[in-house]
Parts: sequence; C-alpha cells; structure tokens
Amino acid sequence: MQIAAFQKQELDFLRGTLDGLLSVSGKAGQPAFEEIRDQLDAWAAKVAVIGQVKAGKSTFLNAFLNETELLPSDVNPWTSVVTNMRINLPNDPASGASFQFYDEAAWNEILNGTTEIRTLAEQLLPGFDTALLRRQTEAMRDRARRRLGAQYETLLGTSHNYEVATPHLLQRYVCAGSASDLEHHKSAPGRYASITRSADLYLRLPEFQVPVVVTDTPGVNDPFLVRDEFTCRSLDRSDIFIVVLSAHQPLTEVDIALLKILAQQDTKDVFIFINRIDELDEYDTDVPLVISDVAQRLRAAIPDVEFTIQAGSAYFAVLALRDDDEAALIRDALDDGQLADYLRSRFGHVPADQRARFLLASGMGEIKRALSTIIDHGTGCRQLKQLLEDMRAEIAGQLFAARRERESVQLQVERASAAEAQAQLESDLTALTELGSGLERLQDSAALEIDEVVNKAWTALETSLNSEVGQFIHQQNDRLSDMVRYDRGESDALDIDLLPLQQRMDEIIRNQFDRARTATDRLLANCLDATLEQIRARFDDLDEGITLDQLPFDSFASTLTLSKRKLNIGLVKQRSWRFWRGREIDAESTLSAIRSLIALEIRPAIGKILKAFNEAQTERADAGKARLRVALRAVEAATAARKQRLNQAQLESGRDPARAAQQAHRMQSELEVLERRLQHLATHDSNLARASLAHAA
Repeated sequence: MQIAAFQKQELDFLRGTLDGLLSVSGKAGQPAFEEIRDQLDAWAAKVAVIGQVKAGKSTFLNAFLNETELLPSDVNPWTSVVTNMRINLPNDPASGASFQFYDEAAWNEILNGTTEIRTLAEQLLPGFDTALLRRQTEAMRDRARRRLGAQYETLLGTSHNYEVATPHLLQRYVCAGSASDLEHHKSAPGRYASITRSADLYLRLPEFQVPVVVTDTPGVNDPFLVRDEFTCRSLDRSDIFIVVLSAHQPLTEVDIALLKILAQQDTKDVFIFINRIDELDEYDTDVPLVISDVAQRLRAAIPDVEFTIQAGSAYFAVLALRDDDEAALIRDALDDGQLADYLRSRFGHVPADQRARFLLASGMGEIKRALSTIIDHGTGCRQLKQLLEDMRAEIAGQLFAARRERESVQLQVERASAAEAQAQLESDLTALTELGSGLERLQDSAALEIDEVVNKAWTALETSLNSEVGQFIHQQNDRLSDMVRYDRGESDALDIDLLPLQQRMDEIIRNQFDRARTATDRLLANCLDATLEQIRARFDDLDEGITLDQLPFDSFASTLTLSKRKLNIGLVKQRSWRFWRGREIDAESTLSAIRSLIALEIRPAIGKILKAFNEAQTERADAGKARLRVALRAVEAATAARKQRLNQAQLESGRDPARAAQQAHRMQSELEVLERRLQHLATHDSNLARASLAHAA
C-alpha cells in the first residue's frame, strides 16, 4: 500500500510553489524562500514505537518495514539504543547507518551520577558507602575499556558511518550485549552500545510516499533507568506514537501511566498495537476479548480519550516475508482452521494465498492504513501548515516590495523632469527610511517584552515545580520517620511512588505554558497590528498574507516526567546500616538529609523538563517574530530599491538626451519584469490561500 499519498500531494504542491516563487522573486527575495525550502526538505513525519521490554517492538518494526531481520530482535539482552529509521529524507544518504557516541562529559554523568547527591550524602548521612558506589562505577568504566581497548578514548564524541547497514552491524551498536567481559572482540553484540548515544539508519522505501522518521526505543520498563530516560527524551521529539503491547500482558500499570502522559499532549497522535496474538491459545476467540479488555480498562483510566486499538502478530508478518524452508514449514503448521476462523471473524474473508493469510492476520495492513490517515490528516502535517503560512507571509512582503519598486521605476519612466523625479525619490526614501526605523523600534521593543515573558515563565515554572516537589516530600515525612526511627531492619526498603507527583507536575506545566503562550501571542498580535497600521498609514496596499496562523506549540506537555516512576530509599539505609547498628543517631538530621537526597534525585528530571518547556516557548515566539520581520524586510527592500533609483537618477541628471532615452527604454523593460513578478506572486498567493482554506475546512 501507499502510506500518506495525500500528504505527498501536499508536499509536491508546496515544492512546486516554492520552485515557482524562486524563479520569479528576484535575487533579493530568493533567500527567504530558499530557507523555507530547506525547512520543507528537512520535514518528516516523526513516529515513535514504544512499549515495554520484550513487547516485540523490534520484530514489529522489521515487519512494518517489510524486513525480516534488519533490527536485532532475537538477541538477549535487548535493544538499548534509540534507533531512528530515516525513510526517504531528501538530504540523507540513500542507504547506510550512522552511530553517534557520547562525549566524555555525558559519559561521566552516566557513570558517576550526580556529584551533588554524593557530596550531600557524605556530609549528612553517616556510613554512606561512597567507596562502594565508586568501585561499582569504575567497574562499569573498566568493562567498557576492556571491550573497546585503545579505541575507548578516541571514540568518545565521535561517530561511525557506514554505507550499508546489516543486522550483524546493528547488533554491535544498538544491543546491550552479553554481561561477559570476555566478549570484547569487534564483532561481539553490544560492543559499542554502552557509548552509543543514538543510531540513524538511512532507507529508501517506495511504500512511504513522504519522508518518515520511525524511532525504535528501549523499553519503558528497562531495568537501566538511563535507557528509560533516553526513551522519554525521544518521545518529546515525536509526533505520532505506536504503543506496542504484549497480548500476554496487554495493559500494565506502566503502560497506563505511559498512555496517560501521551494522551495529555494534544498535538500528538497515539494508537495501540496488541502484538504477539500468535502466542495466545485460541487467538480466534481470545483476540476480541483482549481488545475489549484493553479498551474497557483504558476508558476507565483515561475516560476523555478514544484510542485506536489494533491487534496482530509481527511474527506472522515476518513469516510471510521469509522465503526459507523453515518459514514455509512453520507457515504450513500454523495455517489451520483456527487461523481461517480468526480471519473470517475479524476481516470477513480468508485470502486464497497462504502468505496473504498470514499478512492479513499480522495486522500490519491495519497499522499502515491508520498511520497513513494520521500523517495525511492529523498532527503529522502541522509543520507543513506552518510552512504554508510562512510562504504566504513572505509573498505578502515581496508583493509590497515589488509594488514599491514598480512605483520607483514608473516615476522615472514618466518623470516630467529629472529634478522633479529626483525630488520625489528623495521624499519617498525619507518616508520609507522613517517607516523602517519605526518598525524596527516597534519590533525590537516587542521582542524584548516577549523574551521577558519567556524568561519569567521559565522561572515561574521552576519555582512551582520545586515547590511541588517540596510539598510532595513533606507528605512522605511520616513514612520516612518510621523508617529511620523504628524499622531498622537491614532488608527493609521504602519505595516512594512518584506518579502523584508526576500528575501534579504535568498539570502545572500545562497551565504555565498556556499562560505564557497567551501572553506571548498577545504581544505578537499587538505588534503585528501596530506594524500593519504604520505601513498602511503610508501605503494602502499591503496584503493580508502576514498572519500569526499555524505557529508551533499551541500546547505543551512533556514526557520527561516518566523517566523515573519510583524512588527506593532502602538503598541509602542499607549502606549506612552497619554504621547505625548499636549507635544513637541524629534522626532529624538524617531525615533532613534523606529529604534533600530525594529532592536531588528528582532535580535532573526538572532540569530537562524546563529545557524542553523553554525550547517550546522559544520556538513559538521565534516563529511569531519571524512573521513580524517579514513586514520589516519588505520595507527595507523597498527602501533599498528607492536608494538605488535615487543614485541612478543622480548619475543620469547630466547625461545627454540620447543616453536618457536608452535609459528610459531599459527602465520600461524593468517595469514589465516587475509587472510579471507581481502577477506571478499574486497567483501563487491565491493558490496558497485556497490550500489554506482547504486545510481549515
């Protein structure tokens, strides 16, 4: 099937329009449209495949990409590196792979943890065994060094690039690998995974009609929290999510928590794939029950969101794609009455071809149709709408500048005398210069106010989140006191559930962003109104194409709060137990230290949330300010044209009549070029306006 065929038409339309605009906009107007074309070439629908470890995400992706073993799926341990399949991106290589490694600073942070936490523990917690922690950290570093040998130091901060990507190659970079230190040879699975920051695979797949980036992530219940955090970072950069569940355990608490966070993000689309139905005892009867159970539990947990739920088997799809004898024998064994009953009850027919039966049962077709619809009509096309409005704004500015230049040429063509024309040009130049200066002051002032709103929102969010963390920790005081004062058993542990804190933080983030966005939008709108009013006071023909429509980030919700769901306080207690045994301790100081440690454990997540929040605010504000600058650039272009005409008029004032006639003929030709430019720009603007109305409808 063809995925996102409608969106391809949109892309082709925008590219064709840009090509036309570049051919008629003139040398001065081309850079703006070239910048938009670069953004268009970089556009891709961003899809993240997420779920728990061993839900079958890599097998699902192999089937989804019509591959049998591209991504490692049978290697134990599992995928440990975020892997991006970059499909049909115009500026990418046609094939191959690139693996980016951590630099020294990032690697030290992963291995050593937060120095601030360790220092506080040493100062306030008696018996805190930092030596043990340091030994464990160094053991991790030594293992990586033994695996990589002399390469270790030279690899950090670099990348490996290949023209061809093979399954064996990927195993070395994206799989966690064996725990054995003996597997250090270059071809061992996971050899480079410990220092691989991300992996990019370059693919050309005709089935995908538009550029798509599909991200395979480590599982969200990965025992290594750093991988869990990588997954959560990748979620903020994605627009569409395919949540892969296992039919054996289709909806855990972790899954529900993940879906709650994703469902809060209005600008993102989510649908669910229940994988591994082939492992159910009676999938012809069990699958409807599993789908119904998942739907019912989701309605109870997240009543305001309707999820699209599909079920299938990536294993069935891979079986259908394989050409080997073993796969043929397995297909024959599984191609029974149960499969036929399932197909008949679920899809209403049983294909005559065996491979077609397994492909239909796999659910890949349903998933691809759902994804195609989302890219065509959902949030996947949001950036294209923004680019369309950017193009309309640039056209409006260039129409204005072209009309001013036409006036300037017309004046010289029809001048009654050189002196009269020169006086008029000087007058117009003065007016345009004053207008440009006024607009620059207006927009600079608005930019300062917008930056102040962005900074204040960041500070207010930081204060609110830290306050919320403080209140949350205070609410744990009784449990912490009991642990310190009474229950001194060395095996005792205290798990603090962070979900209530996460939910409250999500609410604070959304509300703070809404307030900041409203204030920023108001300043942008006021500045745009004042800009257009100043221009219209001098010229009455500035088109309405400069708007603030389709700016990015109408709302914001970060997935980064998911990266740690529980805090285990027993670890600190166990390390200090031998010191406490038989001694009186300062319980209040110990409680204070533990509270500080909890706050410091949560602080890195807050820092990442604040960064993502600020990036979203800044991106929206910058997009709005860029629209405002279109009007200023139009006035500056008109001013430059007037200056050029004035210089020409001054140079020509002493020329003989014959040369003056030649100059008049040349300017008449320029006038015709400008008329054609205006017509073409107006035609493109009309076409874009119709497309914008079609999107709105």
